[in-house]
Amino acid sequence: MEIMAPKEYIQVGYTALRRPGTGEFLPAVKLYIEADDEARAAEQHVIEDIGGLLAQRMKAYKEGCRDAGVMV
Repeated sequence: MEIMAPKEYIQVGYTALRRPGTGEFLPAVKLYIEADDEARAAEQHVIEDIGGLLAQRMKAYKEGCRDAGVMV
């Protein structure tokens, strides 16, 4: 009998249904995908992309503050 290693998963977000009639959100549920090589590579790519985007936004914020004469 072969023992298989447990599968690994990566959390990719949350979802929540809305209650019919009131439209209020029901409790959120985590969303996962199976952690294979492709998913891990995509996860790393997103981390790098968001880091670059946030750096650009911070640079623009600092430049805007400098131009307005506000110290950051």
